[in-house]
Amino acid sequence: MLHSLNEPTFSVIIASFNSAKTLRRAIDSILKQTYVRFEIIVIDDGSKDDTAKVVAQYDDNVHYFFQDNAGVSAARNHGVMKSSGNWLTFLDADDWYYPDRLQWHAEIISANSDVDFLIGDYHLGTEEGKVINRSMNDTSFGQQLLDAVDNNGTIFLDKAGLGSLIPSYFGHTTTFTLPRKTFMDLGGYSESFSIGEDLHLLIRLCARSNRVGVVCKPMAFYCIHDNGLMRSIGVQSQSKAVDTLLSLKQEMYKAAPPIKEGFLKVLLNHRYDWSVSLLKKGNYFGALKVFLPSLFECPSFKSFKMLLSLMKG
Repeated sequence: MLHSLNEPTFSVIIASFNSAKTLRRAIDSILKQTYVRFEIIVIDDGSKDDTAKVVAQYDDNVHYFFQDNAGVSAARNHGVMKSSGNWLTFLDADDWYYPDRLQWHAEIISANSDVDFLIGDYHLGTEEGKVINRSMNDTSFGQQLLDAVDNNGTIFLDKAGLGSLIPSYFGHTTTFTLPRKTFMDLGGYSESFSIGEDLHLLIRLCARSNRVGVVCKPMAFYCIHDNGLMRSIGVQSQSKAVDTLLSLKQEMYKAAPPIKEGFLKVLLNHRYDWSVSLLKKGNYFGALKVFLPSLFECPSFKSFKMLLSLMKG
């Protein structure tokens, strides 16, 4: 389906693991796009269900590749290696795109040769498609952008804006678009972490970017599951999220001031979340031990206020 080098061509990558029941809906949402310069790549991450049979029904409209189970980051990286578009987008197998998702980003790319990457708003809801909320309503920064958006529903972030985006990220993999070359230069998704790999890539991308397009309209639907990874492993997930961020600490200390500040804020927030999880399990001293480095990493009224909150239990 890739037709022209004069306009953006998208490779839409779906990482699928035992997702046969929802995969058809995801693929169909791509095939219904109003912008047609795209290819669909499904990476089957060691599924034991009928994923391969579902994809086979689409003939040459979908490129299918199987790999032994290695996790979502490895699957997405595999998909990029098989891609031919000059821009990348991603879709989880249980989510779906709205019809203009690619069109809106294509219009921005075509009119702005200096845009480094793009994100957008999305709906959160149930597997049945019931909308619960809009992502940009969940953060104060997202609400600020909604108030300032132009008539086309688009806004651009500079380096300062990217610093604010990092700790208040309202985007998601489903609305994330970046050049294939940039992805390759960054080394793709880190396969060293099972939690926070999306944020890890976003922070590295923000550090090297100067202008980012934001579509302030819902572009996709993200399904909320009660058995999601972050929900299912609790304290362990918070610990791993902090470890993921700490791997960037030295690099971010050398980044532009807005990026460094944004990174330290998001690290502060994750340390606090981990500490709260420990408190809920009665581990008071463990909670304080986890949080105390924040007083040196990000000394501020907010961090001391958080500490007082933890000390009060």
